[in-house]
Amino acid sequence: MANEYVKQGVLGIEQTNNRIQLNQISLLSALLVLATIARIFVAFRYEINWDEFFYLSLIYKFTNNDLYASLQTFHVHFFTWLTWITSNEVNQIISARLIMLLLQVGTVFIIYRISCRYLNKPAALFAALSYFAVSYNIRMGASFRADPLATFCLMASLDLILTKCINHKRALLAGSLIAISMMITIKSSLYLPTFFFITVALLLVSDKNKIDWQKLMMIIAASICTFSLLYLYHKSSISVIDTTKAMNTISDSFDKTISHYQLLPRERYLFNSFKLDIVYWLVLLYGLKTVCLNLYVPTILSRQASMILLSLILPLCSVLFYRNAFPYFYPFMLAPASIICGVAWHSIQWNKHRFKESVAIASFVMFLFGLSIIYNGFIVPHKKNLDRQRELIEVVHRAFPKPMPYFDRCSMIASFPQVGFFMSTWGVDDYTDNNQPILKSAVIEQTPPFFIANIGSLDIEQQTATPYIKQYAILTEDRETLKNNYIHHWGELYVAGKRLYLTQETLEFSITIPGFYTLESSSKAAIDGTALTPGDSIFLGPGDHVIESEFKNENYTLRWGDRLYRPTYQPEDRSIFSGF
Repeated sequence: MANEYVKQGVLGIEQTNNRIQLNQISLLSALLVLATIARIFVAFRYEINWDEFFYLSLIYKFTNNDLYASLQTFHVHFFTWLTWITSNEVNQIISARLIMLLLQVGTVFIIYRISCRYLNKPAALFAALSYFAVSYNIRMGASFRADPLATFCLMASLDLILTKCINHKRALLAGSLIAISMMITIKSSLYLPTFFFITVALLLVSDKNKIDWQKLMMIIAASICTFSLLYLYHKSSISVIDTTKAMNTISDSFDKTISHYQLLPRERYLFNSFKLDIVYWLVLLYGLKTVCLNLYVPTILSRQASMILLSLILPLCSVLFYRNAFPYFYPFMLAPASIICGVAWHSIQWNKHRFKESVAIASFVMFLFGLSIIYNGFIVPHKKNLDRQRELIEVVHRAFPKPMPYFDRCSMIASFPQVGFFMSTWGVDDYTDNNQPILKSAVIEQTPPFFIANIGSLDIEQQTATPYIKQYAILTEDRETLKNNYIHHWGELYVAGKRLYLTQETLEFSITIPGFYTLESSSKAAIDGTALTPGDSIFLGPGDHVIESEFKNENYTLRWGDRLYRPTYQPEDRSIFSGF
């Protein structure tokens, strides 16, 4: 009789525990679904960052046989179809974002799979949710950059290595995925310490999960061979001029991003994340403490599992020294670390003595994660939307139906040949250090009929809401060239043109950018002997010209193009890029 009571008591406890787990699974799954829906909204509505436009432009360079970099451009082989689907670059990036979203969902599934090997199902779901609820990840985790591609490949490789029985096929696939991630971006090397310490744990620490030297050698060999083959294939498909360019790229990247002797080079983004995602960081810290304690006294985790999970924090440590630890980098480095958040949930005690306390803590954390998803996934994209960007690009394509040379900050009109340089912090630093008037040379040699002032230093007439930042300043020689050859047209769009003020009957002026020019004035004039009324157009070649008028003290504007299209209204007065 007593045994029956004991059995019934045990069954009751098991049923209660199962019910608790089912409730946890339901709530966590619902939040994951909400986070996924939020990301779809972000993909369609959130403002496109300058990096995404630049990433798209590399694809156009590849299709135009104008791509010269053999490293960190491998993605072009996966996305050439973007150039076929629509003429608006914003819509192309939205399509690419949806692919990146699929990869992010795949990364979350891999986080769940790895977590399930060491934790219970609710804890594994919580690890996935933790990653999906980080503010930077919600807004930029599926952006069109190298990071989502590399993160998926690296996490998939980790998943294969950590399987209970790694066979030859899995070893080869794991090595190949590492190689693909390295071809996509050199920053994938930041995961190598994690792979190393996981390998040490699997080789040396006694446990049921092991890896033999043969499989390890296969992973290494597959990585090297696959990387070599992919590099040779990619190099043969592009116009590589200098065979040493790849080595220079690696050297420059190391010097610029790592070898700079500065601690926390992007501390403001880290501290901002501490404010926005304080719950995530506290949960991660608690999970990390639990893993460290289990290294000495294994309780909820084996010593080998603790070593493996502890190694997952290493990519996050790169924020201490990595120069490009901008917000879009966080989804890349937090993917493995988020598994440790699951340890925090796994360690929660759901017995009758601490049940209310556990429910209160778990509910509070999930509530704040839900708020983060709603705010960063719906409210922020609604405020910082891409409507202005789409509108500007539509105006440019209507004014210039065929591709024309131009310049801007980031190759925003990716389908047109950009003749300037990528004005990132890195690019502007190099430009300033070299002290060469790149834009002046581009204007003289390439004669671009327009440029886009999507950075404050290019807004020579201060016609936009984009702030001027001294760090991005252009050389005085370049700025004077722009002032002498371009006039404001619409929004951030500047076109070739001249503003002339006649104090006498004749005035000499020079033209650098050839083409038809439309006269804008309140009175008639003659250019090189040809009589013009306001609205008439005349072709002007490069060189000196003369404008004549019987009216003195008059303003005359020559605008490139034969009545170049311009909307009758000016766009909303807000910056085309609002930053991270």
